[in-house]
Amino acid sequence: MGKLKVMVIGGGTGGLCLAHGLRAAGIEVRLFERDRTPTDRQQGYRLTINAMGARALQSCLPAGNFERYIVASARISTTVTFLDHKLRRLLVIELPETDQSAHHAPRPISRTALRRVLLDGLQEVVAFGKTFVSFETAPAGRITARFEDGSSAEGDVLVGADGASSRVRGQLLPHARRIETGVISISGKLALGPDVRGIAPAAVFKGPTLILGPRGGVMFAGAVEYPPVRSSDHDQDEYVMWGFSMQQQGLHVRTPAAELSGEAARTLVLEQIADWSPDIRHLVERSPASSVTAFAVKSSVPIEPWTTSQVTLLGDALHNMTPYRGIGANTALRDAALLRDALRDVDAGQRELLPALAAYEHEMIDRGFAAVRASLAQMNRIHTRSSLSRLATRTVFRVLDAAPWLRSRMLDLGAS
Repeated sequence: MGKLKVMVIGGGTGGLCLAHGLRAAGIEVRLFERDRTPTDRQQGYRLTINAMGARALQSCLPAGNFERYIVASARISTTVTFLDHKLRRLLVIELPETDQSAHHAPRPISRTALRRVLLDGLQEVVAFGKTFVSFETAPAGRITARFEDGSSAEGDVLVGADGASSRVRGQLLPHARRIETGVISISGKLALGPDVRGIAPAAVFKGPTLILGPRGGVMFAGAVEYPPVRSSDHDQDEYVMWGFSMQQQGLHVRTPAAELSGEAARTLVLEQIADWSPDIRHLVERSPASSVTAFAVKSSVPIEPWTTSQVTLLGDALHNMTPYRGIGANTALRDAALLRDALRDVDAGQRELLPALAAYEHEMIDRGFAAVRASLAQMNRIHTRSSLSRLATRTVFRVLDAAPWLRSRMLDLGAS
């Protein structure tokens, strides 16, 4: 076939990374985003880009954008810490010492800053205010995408990168499902100042900190700080963020999570952590209600490969996962680099379109749903309501903490 024209639905992390990669490969690409402006989507706090995600970014982004990603990132973590609800140590994992400028180091970055980096240079590619409605096969095998404003676009490939509630997936794979896990997550943040530094657990300033409660409640906490000498026009707000999650049955709440006000959600958390360390309670009490949000944790149900067409999916649009392994965005970035490779080969005449897309989809399905299963297993493990299971988890953590050689061996196995 001739030169490809690719349409991407959704301007999230994976879709924008793919658009950069295709543009760099000389492939015509248009990205359609439902947000009206680049600054509409300001929700969320930070995410951590791991080595896999960083390699995907570096392979797709112009060098200048990738360097801006490095500069915009927060201070690199030095430890991962597990504590009980009284802040007693269960397990501390020391991370390899890494220079802040290292390209592939796992690094925190605010979602707002990363989106700004990814949008930079795509002004002629991204169309805002375009809510996708449906697609259909046009004459000569091309795909037509239709939007709520009555407009349409045509191309050779349509990529659904439109997130967990993907409309593209809904039409392409109506049998693909997302299920509620029964876990509710509530998160908030408070700005860093001398007073907050004085009460926050010391571990949060070294890296991700997981606090295991006595009734199946779990809190994640971490600080977002920036190196003292830097020059960046990106969001550099420093804060402590926390997220409390628990089985809905234990929370005794009937209101849908998405309908909870910030004040009501914060009160729910405070009720559950009444017997936790005062330092943890103070973090929640002092977080502005406007910063507190709640959502029901959902997870995709794995499906088998489907008959490949010129419409495909990327990231959360297919393999949406729980947040308990912190790999959702990184998996989407890996998908973007894989799909870029496939379409670049097709555009160069080295492969046929449908076989190339089929190979991409098989790898995306295998790896994506492996991540879904791992994330769901981690969620179930740390949110168990069984006192025996909670005791077993704490015991394993303490054994690993006391045996560095065993901890290193398990970490090596996990990375292989």
